[in-house]
Amino acid sequence: MKIAVLLVPYDSGRRAERMGRGPARILAAIEPLLARSGHDLRTFEIAASSDFPAEIAAAFDLSASVAVRVRDLRGAGWFPLVLSGNCNTAVGAVSGCGCRRTDVVWFDTHGEATTPETTTSGFLDGMGIAILTGACWRTMASSIPGFEPLAGKRITLIGSRDLETPEIDLLGRLGVPRLPSVTDSAPALAPGSDGAYLHFDLDVLDPAEAVTNRWSPPGGLTVDSLLDCVAAIRRRMPLKGAGIGSYDPAYDSDGRGALAAARVVEALLAV
Repeated sequence: MKIAVLLVPYDSGRRAERMGRGPARILAAIEPLLARSGHDLRTFEIAASSDFPAEIAAAFDLSASVAVRVRDLRGAGWFPLVLSGNCNTAVGAVSGCGCRRTDVVWFDTHGEATTPETTTSGFLDGMGIAILTGACWRTMASSIPGFEPLAGKRITLIGSRDLETPEIDLLGRLGVPRLPSVTDSAPALAPGSDGAYLHFDLDVLDPAEAVTNRWSPPGGLTVDSLLDCVAAIRRRMPLKGAGIGSYDPAYDSDGRGALAAARVVEALLAV
């Protein structure tokens, strides 16, 4: 396969800090794997356009750049793998895949469905699914090439176990399916869709398996069950791209998080 790795090393507008260090660490873990597997590999780094990026502006600026690069790479036959500091970069990746014809499978311990009106943390990175469905930040999201709000039923959230009440309410109103895991009952493509984008926040894993950021509550998937989910999804639908976000190397003291990321990538690209 022709694999294009997009590095987006930003967390809340800050480059190479906290989770912004994650993309480079994951790339170091997966590069030998990709080389051994014989895949063609290209690597790109996405940079913020401002020397003094504010969090909100930077998030949508980076998503816009990711959308353009994903669109162009896919047009040239490359499979985009987006390694980002923040999960909300997935909005740009899905836009680059084409919102009208792309479903999303999102692995995360959190709901990613707070809004400016419901958030108690003020953390923009907790709003990825809310943005993707048009529940908030519509004006800013419209600056992302190819963005159109997705119907909630076209996004499947897997492994969520740490949600705020407003998130549960919003996901319910939007019709976002929430599954504890996936086996042979993996979601099917919605009518009119021709493939799926898979997004992984590895805090979906049980911390006994790997700790990948500061928000890893007890419970969650084993690495093997996560890989089984990926295999089941691949049997049901073609993949248009994938991404891993919100990995902080400072919390992965034993390296098991990076190893889990590498195993996920291997499952994504298995022949």
